[in-house]
Amino acid sequence: MPKPIIRPPATVAVSSSLREARERRRIGLRRLADKIGVRAATLSAWELGIRVAPATAVAWILGYLRVESAEYDRVMALASHAGDANLVDSSDTQLGHLLWTYEQLSSSVVEWAPSCIPELLQTRAYAERVLDKAVVKDDRRDMDLLSRQVRQQALNDGTRRYVFLVDDQALHDLDDLRDDQIDHLRAASQLEHVTVRIVPSTETALRSIGAFTLFEDRSGPIAVVLRHHHCNIYLTDRTMLSRYHDTARTLLRHAVDKPASTSALRAPTLIRATR
Repeated sequence: MPKPIIRPPATVAVSSSLREARERRRIGLRRLADKIGVRAATLSAWELGIRVAPATAVAWILGYLRVESAEYDRVMALASHAGDANLVDSSDTQLGHLLWTYEQLSSSVVEWAPSCIPELLQTRAYAERVLDKAVVKDDRRDMDLLSRQVRQQALNDGTRRYVFLVDDQALHDLDDLRDDQIDHLRAASQLEHVTVRIVPSTETALRSIGAFTLFEDRSGPIAVVLRHHHCNIYLTDRTMLSRYHDTARTLLRHAVDKPASTSALRAPTLIRATR
């Protein structure tokens, strides 16, 4: 089996930013390539994140496309880390965007949620309750809710596989939202491309594992995202990918089929082994 194509996070962010800036100006790829003096295939590889665009080329493209100074500074800061395997991203404009880009690159998504219902399985009321408890600015709150809505629409499309591993303690801390949220979980688990598994809270060693989202293509893991209130941490180092992949398989082995509170949830789907 071929190895997965690993695209470093800053490279992914820069490539998608270049493509979106060009599309906003309604300039074709071949025309832009001609204007900046590179082959169309090279520019395409930069926009897809297959090749790392040199910082000088990124600056040239952004200048030609006349992007605003704030966007120019943000993309150039990322370009200086384009070859880095890992990235701490605290830019409000990128927090949901880069996450969504990796989701589009993946064929399956595995999410471990030790303390709350996974974002993609949250009802609107539950999501608002989570954000109310967090220290989040109003504009960031609105952006988070929009990001959830976009990703939930993609979840329903069925274009990729989703495996959600949830600590059962999260199901007991729903208060007045419990019935609606449980019904929402059951409905999601009926989708052919979605698996929801519950990890018993008695597995104390597993509860110490922080939340993470693992993105995979058909060959294996391509990125891990650790999400925090004020930043996202993206990991594409192959050693870290392998460790998180193994952790996901361990969590899945300890998950149960039918906890009392979610008896309608689906049976497991095995995660592929990395080769």
